[in-house]
Amino acid sequence: MSAPVRLRGSTYVLLAGLACLAASVQAADPPNESGEVEEAHSDPIIVLGDRRNDASSVLRSGLGPLDVSRAVQVFSRTLLDEVRPETIDDALTLISNVAYQGDTDGRENAFLIRGFQSATVLRDGFRVETFGGVADPELYNLESLEVIKGPSSVLFGESNPGGLVNMRAKRPLARDHAEFAVESGTDGMFSPRFDLGGRLGSERIRFRLVALYRYDDGWRGYDNPNERMFLAPSLHWAITDNTALTLIGEATQDDFQADFGTAVDLDGKLTARIQQVNNHPQDRIDRHQYTIGADLVQRFSDEWYLTARGRHFDGGYEFSALWLPISLDLASFTYVQLALQQEQQNKEDAFQLSITGDTKVVGRNVDLVIGADYRVSTTERSSRLDAGSINVLNWADPDYSRRPPPKALLPLFPALFAAEEIERIGVYASTHVELTEGLKLNLGGRYDSIDRMPLPASPTAPQEVSDFTFQAGAIYSVTDSLSAYAAYSESFAPNSVFDKNNNLLEPERGEGFDVGLKGSGVSGMLSFTLSLFDITKTNVALPDPTTEISDPNPFGFIASAKQTSRGADVDFDLALADNWKIHGGFGYADTEDQGTNIVGAPEFTASLRTSYRFEEGTLEGLTIGGGVRHVGSRLALADPNGDGDSADKVEVDSYTLLDLFVRYEYGERWQLQANLSNVTDERYVLSALNDLDRLVHAGAPFEALFSLTYRYD
Repeated sequence: MSAPVRLRGSTYVLLAGLACLAASVQAADPPNESGEVEEAHSDPIIVLGDRRNDASSVLRSGLGPLDVSRAVQVFSRTLLDEVRPETIDDALTLISNVAYQGDTDGRENAFLIRGFQSATVLRDGFRVETFGGVADPELYNLESLEVIKGPSSVLFGESNPGGLVNMRAKRPLARDHAEFAVESGTDGMFSPRFDLGGRLGSERIRFRLVALYRYDDGWRGYDNPNERMFLAPSLHWAITDNTALTLIGEATQDDFQADFGTAVDLDGKLTARIQQVNNHPQDRIDRHQYTIGADLVQRFSDEWYLTARGRHFDGGYEFSALWLPISLDLASFTYVQLALQQEQQNKEDAFQLSITGDTKVVGRNVDLVIGADYRVSTTERSSRLDAGSINVLNWADPDYSRRPPPKALLPLFPALFAAEEIERIGVYASTHVELTEGLKLNLGGRYDSIDRMPLPASPTAPQEVSDFTFQAGAIYSVTDSLSAYAAYSESFAPNSVFDKNNNLLEPERGEGFDVGLKGSGVSGMLSFTLSLFDITKTNVALPDPTTEISDPNPFGFIASAKQTSRGADVDFDLALADNWKIHGGFGYADTEDQGTNIVGAPEFTASLRTSYRFEEGTLEGLTIGGGVRHVGSRLALADPNGDGDSADKVEVDSYTLLDLFVRYEYGERWQLQANLSNVTDERYVLSALNDLDRLVHAGAPFEALFSLTYRYD
């Protein structure tokens, strides 16, 4: 039974603002002097080609990465097409000090940035809290991936202090275009797809439609395949010279393998074939994610814009009745599995209102962003389990003949029922002030109020939290191509987990210091960011080792005292020639959590990638390239036997992967490409996060992906 969403007074204020703004649009004139609508590349809305209203960017303004006193990296569509990542972690781990945390039992992907777990993930500048909201995003529909490092609550509200990721979706272009492609590869992978759009009977209206189907058997030892259906339509309307509206939709339907991982020993070594599974080979997860929304931009002058944006998210998942690994005896390597079935439904409505512009004060330029956010979400989760339905799996010689009992025979487990509504309101202001010709100051502040309300039959308690976060930084132009910067920033994040008595934990808070260099040079051939950082986070949620099955919440958490991360990272792009490019990133993070490293956080990360395109001769049209990715050793479990002694910790080894690709362009429309990942077929642990019973995942073996693409522009 879905919980109703209650619209409160603040909701009506924002809705009224949207309605009044929509009512202010007037009859249309040609969009500009040439009669053309400016082309939108990664921007969901562009009015007359001006980026100052770019509310979907990770900076919520038209400022670029080189303009602010923060470390910001952008992973472009061009690089996505070259790398052809199968999952989002394949892409993000090319950025320094970003590591994959796991998929939380198939619910959503999670990352560590600068050593801190659970980095915030945004969609076009919208934060989605609930499970299913950011699970396996469709990379084919992304125009770019952005990462901002360090505490970032001022612009987006509650977040973790390591940083955040923003996924920017494709939006309509002014030109007519079409792309039809088919991908195939190892493990029976097959995926037809298309991306087409352009003008829709008028220079003022343009559309885009992105769709695909994907099928693969997966490289793990499951009986059934993975399947995905994806559709994303969008429409852009330049209503007047000064007003533009973009409507978007997105639907994803997944039916995939319920993968709870593999096993490592106390030395952190894999103990079986990486294909071997620790649950039943027929366990499944169904997941859906739907989004509809609108972005409206009103230009008041050449300098000032108002942007009103809204989204409705609907997501959820349903586990089949399955064998869930709940304990692993490391002496005999036998799993104890519990029969469980779980499902969750989420709904969220989000609104953003912002004013951006620039002016002069005492002859100096001032860029300003003022905004308000409102979000209300409901979540309802139910679980079925039978403590008497236990299965024992011998990891050395697994027998999968016993199936879990069907859902109808599993009773509801009230202790794991959760139903709640969360209302979030935030107001913020950020400014970029030119103090002198070479010195610029970044200042920002935000106030957040969060009201968490359990719905009927939920055993949890209500919570009201409010906080003010602040950031300040300065960036100085040492030369025309080199800048130095320093910054202080804060983060705030209410804990979304409960202790073993079903009480919410105290909110997390963080603060960080950054100093660094950024710039470009060699006639625009080089761009880079080098940062030194020191970040502290308090009230961190970790699994409670004292929980028992008889507790009100047998999967409860506790709040640890403090986590810290100090280190450095550098990311760069280098063009040795127009046809020879290099991308690289190197990161170091010295983390600490009560005497040990933060679980899952590597000390070192590195990546280096290059591509070379032949432009003449018999090899004209051929591009070759490849890259190396390195992730250092990581702590998998701080205290495996629960005796409080971290000396018996479990660590997993570092790994280094080699990837290669080759692309051939025939004429202007046909393209054939092959991507080879993990060429040396390395055996490694991709993620391990404080639980050896599950949440330990082996990395993919050697895989080959082939694509044939036809493009028309």
